Amino acid sequence: MTKAIKSSGIICLKAKVCDLERTLLGGQSFRWRKLCSEPKVKYCGVALNTYWELTPEKDHIAYDAHVADNTPINNNFTALLSDYLRADFDLELQQKNWMQADENFKKFVGQPVRMLAQEPLENIICFMCSQNNNIKRISSMVQWLCSTYGNKIGHFNGQDEFSFPTLKDLQGGRTCSQLDAELRAAKFGYRAKFIARSLTEIEKLGGLDWFEQLRRMPYAEAREALVQLPGIGYKVADCICLMSLNHLQAVPIDTHIFKLAQRHYLPHLASQKSVTSKIYDEIAQHFQQLHGQYAGWAQAVLFCADLPQFQPKLEPSAAKKRKK
Repeated sequence: MTKAIKSSGIICLKAKVCDLERTLLGGQSFRWRKLCSEPKVKYCGVALNTYWELTPEKDHIAYDAHVADNTPINNNFTALLSDYLRADFDLELQQKNWMQADENFKKFVGQPVRMLAQEPLENIICFMCSQNNNIKRISSMVQWLCSTYGNKIGHFNGQDEFSFPTLKDLQGGRTCSQLDAELRAAKFGYRAKFIARSLTEIEKLGGLDWFEQLRRMPYAEAREALVQLPGIGYKVADCICLMSLNHLQAVPIDTHIFKLAQRHYLPHLASQKSVTSKIYDEIAQHFQQLHGQYAGWAQAVLFCADLPQFQPKLEPSAAKKRKK
């Protein structure tokens, strides 16, 4: 029987530079949820082989961290969480720089979104699952992967929680075809083939060592290396570069950012119906020139500001008037 070990602490990350709701539930990761029944709002989820319960306070974030007792892991949970939330990045200063460079940015800068530092393998698979999909369905697929191939951490807040499987866990003596079949049976659809084939290719390239090589490469080279994997296009490659490989200038262009660019930044694209490779590059380069070396982080702020779930709630009378 799995027994979880608990550790508690705080990280000195003030509320004015970290909106946990937008950071954790805004589409960067798919393993977090909000606990609304608590006296204080908490966010719980799995990252870095650890189950976390995070409570935002005005001047810090309090955490409870749980790991399985047989997990060989760095037990400095304060350092782990600080790295995950990039606590050393001066977001307050950077947002001022973005507002000076971009007159539109102040419209979107209401809540500070932090860029998560995620593990590359998890990030790759999650964003392969994200193609033509919604957050609820992606989260369900990722949870199935973890419960099937990962290791159980424990039972928390009504459900079992598992670590994300390693490359070895996912392959586990299976052939590429066998893993493809298992994922298809779990309703991964066409994504099953791409995930299975990409894992085989990552293993050939050196596994975790290959990810370290990608971190050290210039951004453009890392991006080109990623699109050689089966089923990965430039948008997913940019997500991986930005969220896992420390290439913070990478700007993923999805439907939200495309429409936002049409409305506020590149009005000459207003008549365009879809994102061609040429338009993708034009939008990405525009944001990189405007927002500099951290353009991908700025894009995350814009992205969350455009999501329906983060729009200001109207008063009932105002909502009724808008409906009319």
